[in-house]
Order: sequence, then structure tokens, then C-alpha cells
Amino acid sequence: MNPSARTRRRTARLAAVGAVALLAGALPGTGSQAREQEAKVTAAYDCALPKGTARIEAVFTGNFPESAAPDKPLQPGELSAEVKVPRGALADVLPEGAVSVTSEAALTVRVAQGDASADADWSGLKAPSTPVPESGDLTLAHKGEVPPVTVAAEGDVTFTAGDLALELDPKAPKALPSDGPSTLPAEVAPRIVCKAAPDQDLRLAIVRVGGDAEGPGSPSPSASGEAPRPSASEGGEGQGQGKESADRREAGIDVGAEAMPPPKPCESERPTGNMDRSKFPVPPKGSTTTVSPMGGIHWCAVPVAVSNVLKLRGAMVINDPRAGAATANLAVQKEWVNGPEDSSYNQLRSLGEIDLPDSRATFLDFDFMPVTAKIEFTSSPMTIVTEQRHNDLPNYAYIYMSQTLRMHDVEVNGTALPVGPNCRTAKPISLELRGKSDEYSVFGGGTLRAKLDIPPFTGCGTGGENLNPLFTASISGSGNYLKMEQGMVCNVLPTTGKCPAPPEVPELPK
Repeated sequence: MNPSARTRRRTARLAAVGAVALLAGALPGTGSQAREQEAKVTAAYDCALPKGTARIEAVFTGNFPESAAPDKPLQPGELSAEVKVPRGALADVLPEGAVSVTSEAALTVRVAQGDASADADWSGLKAPSTPVPESGDLTLAHKGEVPPVTVAAEGDVTFTAGDLALELDPKAPKALPSDGPSTLPAEVAPRIVCKAAPDQDLRLAIVRVGGDAEGPGSPSPSASGEAPRPSASEGGEGQGQGKESADRREAGIDVGAEAMPPPKPCESERPTGNMDRSKFPVPPKGSTTTVSPMGGIHWCAVPVAVSNVLKLRGAMVINDPRAGAATANLAVQKEWVNGPEDSSYNQLRSLGEIDLPDSRATFLDFDFMPVTAKIEFTSSPMTIVTEQRHNDLPNYAYIYMSQTLRMHDVEVNGTALPVGPNCRTAKPISLELRGKSDEYSVFGGGTLRAKLDIPPFTGCGTGGENLNPLFTASISGSGNYLKMEQGMVCNVLPTTGKCPAPPEVPELPK
């Protein structure tokens, strides 16, 4: 088994797009100085919840330029997304006792010109903390900036609302459930994935590209005309996934970010390994331990990571999402410990397993020689422990695992270096990933960090050549650092063996 990670976006490119957009706003006839049209669309969505589906309503409002020039950034204004979660769905997505909730929305927008189209990812729309009403629906008011779009050809460009996802962060008592493992833990941050209901016209705007820039603007979204009218569900299952940037360039539409393929499917069965009980923190005297009769709640999550190797002054991506990130198979809340009645101590014990593809690393060995290699990770099961010690103390989560590295397909300055099939660390690397409560929770995901020692290498070389000293001298040692980002979990339903929607793929840590 192996933990690894893959990049979500090309940072340099996004920075360049952002710089172009900033410059465009200061130039005549582009950006904010172009005449604008207002957009307001009310949409109905069918949303997957942990225990079923619900119909929610979303109202999108914003401003779009009436016209733009080819090959210049077309920058929409701030987008608002007011989402109404019906009262009947709240018990399914919020823990009991939740008093308020913050939310982040991600909207997929189909950008179309003639027969060409691309899906833009308009994520990062944030709603402030909102009280959970005692009765009636919960309305979340999201707002945020969206990336620019660049279109090469002249002609009308249509923006149409598509899939919608919500990540809810409820505020509720932190105590672990006492009524059994089937209760949704209070720290869970639900993710709601929604598809637009059929037979809706969800056009946000039509922008004229090219032509008479000083003439009248394009028709409003409610006007009839010859502009394309793609359906919000156009593209079928997996909309917005797997389109490479090269395809969008050929189509003449650049939506400003590289679309990622979906992650690998979640495992249909809970993990079968064992937790390392030597890693459990010792609870206070008088604590009670409860074992889940069903083996824990079955969840799935995507972890991605970057590991720095001190001697090589380089970094390696683990579980790169550009090829479809692998998923971690989790049995959460296999056991939990409640402290004495006069304490707020509790402890949650969980098990994880992951089997990920090899990573490719490129370094300058001895500061001048380019070396590339594939790294295979063989990992033990993950022992996951969260500990709440006291209300006024920080809470921590720990992930313990061991991992052996094997190198293969090694090249030095472009020439293959035969290292044999068993070039690996002489013993497993011991990993202790730590996450603090304000940055990480098992259910909501977040940032985990670890320092690690890389053991000496063994088994390297063929034909009697011993390459162990070379790799040990250039790689092995202490002071190495790993930073991991875990996405929000999804619940693998026992009825289907699948999540209602694919798990979130986080961005690689910076």
C-alpha cells in the first residue's frame, strides 16, 4: 500500500492569468471598464445527501461585460449564490445541536461558443457564519470572485450554470457521540453535491466577443435569439472532469484553470487491517472505551502530499491528482474513549488503508547531476487517533503508519541506471502525521505535517555493482519534511458500496 499525491492546478499559470486580469482591468475597453449586463437566475437542484436526496433552490446574481475582445481576458464580476437548504434536509447534513454554519460553494459553469465549450470551475464562493433557524429553511448567502475566461474567436459566448457543490462547516458541541457509532460525529463537515434539475434555462449571460465593441450589447439571458442554449446537465455524468487544457486551447476557450480527472473509486468494503494499539494515547483514569459493533463508519477521502528531501534540496509530489488521485479507505470511529464525567476528555480511534501509484521524482544529485526515478511506496495500515483533552487546550489528530520506499526506472542525465528490482530502504520509514484542530479534522480534512528520517538503501545495483552507498549518501538521513492535505470525507453507503458523489480532491500543499 502506498500514500502519494498529485497537483491540482498549475500555480504559475494561475498567477499569470491573475496578472493579466489585473492589467486588463486598467485598460480601456476591457475588464471593469467594459459596459456590463446584470445576471439573475433561479435554479432548482437535486442534491445527494448521506441518507437520500433533496431539492434545493439557488439564486445566482452577478455582472458580466456586454462585450469583449478575442484573446483578451473576459472578466465577470463578483458572483453571488444564495442557496436555500430545506428544513427537512437539515437533520441529514448537520449534527444535532448545531447552532450556526459557514459554507463554501463551488459552481461549474459551461462556457460555450458555437460548437465549442469548456467547463469553468467557479469555486471558493463563501458564505459567512449563519445561525441555524429553529424553524424554516436555512439560507446561505455565498459570494466570491471568479476567474476570467479567454476566447480566441469572435462570436457570442454563453455562460450557463451547471453542477453545484456545498461544503458546510457547522458549529456544534465537540463531544463525541455517546449513543453509539451510528450517530454522525459532531465535527463532520458535510459535502453536498447537486445536479441541476432538468428542463431549466440556466443561462447567466451572453457576451459578444469581437465585432462592434461600441455598439449595443448582446441580448440578455432571457431574450430569444440564435445564441447557443446548452442545458445545465449537458455533458452527462462527470461534467467538468477530465478535459485537458490542450483540448480547451484547440476549442479556443480557456477557462483559466486545468480541469482534473475524478479520483479513483472508493473501496466498496471497509478496511480489514489492524490498528497499532501501541500508538493510542493513555486516557485519564476512569475513562471508558466503547468498541463499534459494526467495525466503524465507512468513509473515503483523498490525501495528497509533497515531501521535501533535505539532502537533495528538492520535493516529490505524492498522489498527484493530474492522473486521478487514489483514495484512502477509512473505518472511522472503530473505538472511542469517553473520559470521567467531570472531564471533557475523549478519544476517537480509526483505521485507514491506501494503495497508491508510484511517484516520479527529479533531483539534482550532488548539485549538478539530474536524476529521475520512480518511487514505489509500500505502507502499513494507518492508525488514526483524535484526542480532545480539555476545552481550553488544542485538540490534535495523529496518523501513524510505516512505509518502505523502492526506487526503479532510474535515469542519470537521461541515461538509464540499472538499480535492480529490490533497490529499497533497508527498513520502513516511521511516519507520525499531526494535525491541529483549527487546521484539520478527520471528517472535514485539512493539513497534516510530519518530519521523517529516510533509512539507508539496500539491494541497489546489478551485475555485482553496489549502488547502495551512492543512494544512501545522496538521499538517506534526517530533516526531511512531509506536508499532506486531506479532502473532506464522503460516506460509502452500505446499500450501494459507493459514495453519493466522488470525494473532494484537495489542492497540493504549498
